[in-house]
Amino acid sequence: MTKKWNLQDIRPAEPRRPRRPARPEMSKPRTAEPVEEFDNEPEETSGTLDIGSREHVPNIIIEDGVKKANNRLVISVVLFVVIVGGAIGLSALMGKTELTIYPENRQPNISAEFIAYPDQRENALGYEVLTLEATGERQVAASGQVQVEEQATGVIEIIKTTAGAERLIKNTRFRSPDGLIFRIQESVVVPGAVVSGDGSSVPGTIQAEVFAEEAGEEYNLAAGTRFDIPGFEEGGFTELFNAISARNPEALSGGFSGPQFQIDPDELSTARQALQLELRNGLLQRIDNEKPAGFIAFPNAVAMTFNELPAVEYGDDLVTIREQAILQIPLFQMTEFGSFLANEAVATYDGGDVRVDDPSVITFTYTNATTSSSIIANETSLSFTLNGRPLLIWEYDGLALARDLAGLPKTAIRNAVEAYPGIKEARAHITPFWKRNFPEDPEEIIIIEELKDNE
Repeated sequence: MTKKWNLQDIRPAEPRRPRRPARPEMSKPRTAEPVEEFDNEPEETSGTLDIGSREHVPNIIIEDGVKKANNRLVISVVLFVVIVGGAIGLSALMGKTELTIYPENRQPNISAEFIAYPDQRENALGYEVLTLEATGERQVAASGQVQVEEQATGVIEIIKTTAGAERLIKNTRFRSPDGLIFRIQESVVVPGAVVSGDGSSVPGTIQAEVFAEEAGEEYNLAAGTRFDIPGFEEGGFTELFNAISARNPEALSGGFSGPQFQIDPDELSTARQALQLELRNGLLQRIDNEKPAGFIAFPNAVAMTFNELPAVEYGDDLVTIREQAILQIPLFQMTEFGSFLANEAVATYDGGDVRVDDPSVITFTYTNATTSSSIIANETSLSFTLNGRPLLIWEYDGLALARDLAGLPKTAIRNAVEAYPGIKEARAHITPFWKRNFPEDPEEIIIIEELKDNE
């Protein structure tokens, strides 16, 4: 019977591998030697390399040049955006707005005589009086004792609460709550009360030197003692009695009655001069610290007076001499003084507040030389000369201008400045450069003042 074959069962005969010749040692027993395994599969004769062959062939990497270039472009763009964005953000954070203002200014040559008044008068220069006081002592050798009768002295401030000035003659009596009588040394005119801008009544005041009616230490009164005028009460002038009173801003001192040590005149004069110089220098140093802000005080305008106080014993043969120094100096409100000078010396001045940049360039001299050794608070006016070339600067409200410009375009500065006559010119510098508007918050606008020479 003939056997039938399927086509898939027919395959080419495998070539037989040649037998290896038998080795002599094959007949001997082998121990612990590995058995070599042979692949019974036929060897590949095609061009395909087997696994063992590929291990010795280097890997060849094929890159896509277009894709790599695109990746580099994307990275470059991202870095550029980050850097530029960071720079813009930093510029925005570090940005600022500076508003440089050039105010009107003039430097006239001043050389003239002027008159100032302690009360406010239209088109006139006014002043206030600063009073400073100090006492000092020094020890000197005594040569004996003498009986001394000294009256207390000092300064009182007379006050009138009703309208109209009132003249008080020399030796007018002032009475303390304890009935102690003091008299004024010179006649004075007490100004009447005035109505201020807010409608309230401001009393008129003036200072006067007084002395005790009798000698004695009981007349040495503390500061702040209140006085009335008994003559008005005795004469039936009730309205004046109620309207005029006085108080002493500083203690009344110098009252003494009893034995006092005697000192050699030459030695006493030398000691008092040294003590007075020491007191004067100390008071001069206090002016700048104790004068109100916004006021001008000229060193040459100082008026100084000295009061000799009773000496006291210091040991067996030493005496302590004491001296009181009173310094008074007129103070001028800075813008009022500057505006007055501008009105007097600048032909084009048309109003507005003006300040003096450096008052020290002005030389102040009293017309009457005796004024510097008097109680200027008693004067009804002061005459003096001024010499120098002060720099006068027109005042302006920089904060108001900043509020007007807040949030507006940079170009709005020209129209805004026209509303401020004290400003000659203004310029704005805004960073970063692409910002064209002032910040919304006016406090972010930095105001800088610069002066321009007048052509």
